Amino acid sequence: MSGSPKIELRKARLEDREKAIWVESKSTPNLSYVPDVFETFVSDEVGEFSVAEVDGEVVGCGKFTVVPDGSAWLETLRVIPERQGIGVGKRFYERWLEMAGRQGVPTMRMYTGVGNVVSKGLAERYGLRLAETFRGASFPCENGSKGALQRSFKPVTDPERAIRLLMPLSEGWRGFHVVNRTFYKLSPALCGHLVERGMVYEDPDSGSVITLGARFQPERMLHIGVFGGDAEACLGFALEKGLERGVARLNCDFPTSATHVEEALTEHGFSFTPSEFICMEIHLDS
Repeated sequence: MSGSPKIELRKARLEDREKAIWVESKSTPNLSYVPDVFETFVSDEVGEFSVAEVDGEVVGCGKFTVVPDGSAWLETLRVIPERQGIGVGKRFYERWLEMAGRQGVPTMRMYTGVGNVVSKGLAERYGLRLAETFRGASFPCENGSKGALQRSFKPVTDPERAIRLLMPLSEGWRGFHVVNRTFYKLSPALCGHLVERGMVYEDPDSGSVITLGARFQPERMLHIGVFGGDAEACLGFALEKGLERGVARLNCDFPTSATHVEEALTEHGFSFTPSEFICMEIHLDS
């Protein structure tokens, strides 16, 4: 009787690029971003982009990313269909927990669709629990080319100013700021990071603030992280920036309990994802 396949995880190398892209194309054929982030992921010296090998063949990949508040974001977990169910995903979680313990990471988070029972079950096996349920919304920029108006929004360049503007929005957004389906906790450290990335804008005339940008693939989509104040002014400015940057659409992922956000997006003509998705987390320091 043959034994269980030998699964080995190691840090990805530049020469793994084509294999990692192949793994993603097989495991998530309708979702592709590894080609755009591979070099960035591999060069991450704080986190780690790992590949899984079975019998010497790369069959999976996964990324452990330390975000601005010091927590870890678990992402890009991909396993080719032929090797699913043999424990590859478990090995990634074991590696991530070991890395978190070694680095003193207090919290780990991930996201998945509400209907993805395998992904949710794997996270639960390693202690992650539901943090919040979200819904996505999008707006094709070309549909509003005549609706964008010049606004008096200006970039916020002072981190302390960004903290004063953004942190009061935390409760209404259930403490989250989402960009490229990366779920950050809204914190002073994140506010400083967003300022460095040029993603915070305010309109003193209307008392409004909005975060706009992308973690990756900025040429495809402009992401709205949070907004507050005059929703019409904020979303009009977002459309203006989207048209200016030539992206296809605006995107906003928001907590389902944030009804004021859903109402504003609905009124502005956004369409919503047919299904919800969840963020799960584990607090390792509790």
